[in-house]
Amino acid sequence: MSRRELRSEAERKGVSAEKTREYVNKLSQMINCKTVWTREGKNQAEYQRFYQTLEELFPNLTAKAEKLVFGEGCFVYVIRGKNATKNWMLMSHHDVVEGSNSWETDPFCATEKDGYLFGRGTIDTKTPLFAELQAAEELLAEGYEFDGIDLYIGSSHNEEVCGDGMVLATRYFKEQGIRFELVLDEGGAITQGQIPGVSCKSAVVAVHEKSRHMYRCTAQIAPKGHGGFGGAADSAIERLSRFITEVSDQSKKIYKGQFYPEVRATFERHVPYMSFPMNVLFGNIGIFSPVIKKIMMGIPAASAMLSTGLSFTTLKGGDTREPQIRAKAAETTMFLRCVREEDLYQGLDKIKEIGHKYGVEIEEIERDYCKPTDFVGEMYQMVEVILHTNFPDVAVVPFLLTAGTDARRFTDIADNILRFAPIDLNKAQFATIHGDNEHIGIENIGQCVVFYKDVIRRGAKEK
Repeated sequence: MSRRELRSEAERKGVSAEKTREYVNKLSQMINCKTVWTREGKNQAEYQRFYQTLEELFPNLTAKAEKLVFGEGCFVYVIRGKNATKNWMLMSHHDVVEGSNSWETDPFCATEKDGYLFGRGTIDTKTPLFAELQAAEELLAEGYEFDGIDLYIGSSHNEEVCGDGMVLATRYFKEQGIRFELVLDEGGAITQGQIPGVSCKSAVVAVHEKSRHMYRCTAQIAPKGHGGFGGAADSAIERLSRFITEVSDQSKKIYKGQFYPEVRATFERHVPYMSFPMNVLFGNIGIFSPVIKKIMMGIPAASAMLSTGLSFTTLKGGDTREPQIRAKAAETTMFLRCVREEDLYQGLDKIKEIGHKYGVEIEEIERDYCKPTDFVGEMYQMVEVILHTNFPDVAVVPFLLTAGTDARRFTDIADNILRFAPIDLNKAQFATIHGDNEHIGIENIGQCVVFYKDVIRRGAKEK
């Protein structure tokens, strides 16, 4: 796309070429900060440079908003609205994954090329963060009063490593009795070609994400004299190995899968945009669901939308200093990701029966469940209207996110949690998330700012 074509397209969308250039320059400065989180804290200088950059790029926000800081870098800007009766949170984390040597450009030096901006974080998720901050910055500059809402803009410094940033923030909000009517985080985007038989673009708004449950599974045996007189079955490692094997073999029977409401809605709402025969299959999903489910359960990415995932992630037992001694204790970590907790617990009863057979004790060590959001409710419909206004040729549908976001931390203090950023991704761009050559369309940057400004205005309008 030539610069002239880019100018015409940007202006048609209501963003001038001059504004687009301003946005590109600001976002580039954020991209150029290598905010890759290390548990050893070796990257503090880059993070401090990033925070200083934000203060310089968004002077109105810096001067007029309250800033809360949690842990080693999670921040939340708070803009107090006039006559505020509700709280809204916009979110996007600012840490990114490392860039490999296979990039065509320097991942931490924003580069413009063929109408795109290349750099780590252009999709995940510095562009959404920039757009949220820029939207608030412009409204503050206009003297906007944020009538009716207190607006929060939050960003974690260690989301990519499942860090404690938003954990600490939500703990604070709980202690202060702060509840959010809406939390809007990353997760969904505008995509194309992700649903079979659908040729149009789809704005997929995640109304739920799979939870994370971890269990410690322990096998122990009592000492019975000299190890040379005992059989292999007396080994804790042997018992645990048999348990792991049987649970793994039976996992598809334990967790058979089903069409959850949000998953079913993803396909049903795409039916008007589907070609034959997909429109017939998914238009009559009640009739064809057994066939569709069988096909989807055979595809790992699709089966994750229908069933609880199960894996064993750690294993230890015995004493490496005395490997000739039979192990009297062994343990493994069982990791489960479910769509609904009731399904997980029903399956867990069966897993415990298998554990009892091998003398394996099962103990929950982490529960991280996020409640689904009503996709026919007011907040979802609001986002749907804004998307149709800004992207009139795009289908808007709810969906289940099988990855994870910081938004799940808010499940006890938020009425509606939606996961979507208006990043317009083709297949090539989608493949660069956490991969090489991550890039965003330059015109899309301004669209993101407009989207978040519309969301904020709607929050003040709907009292």
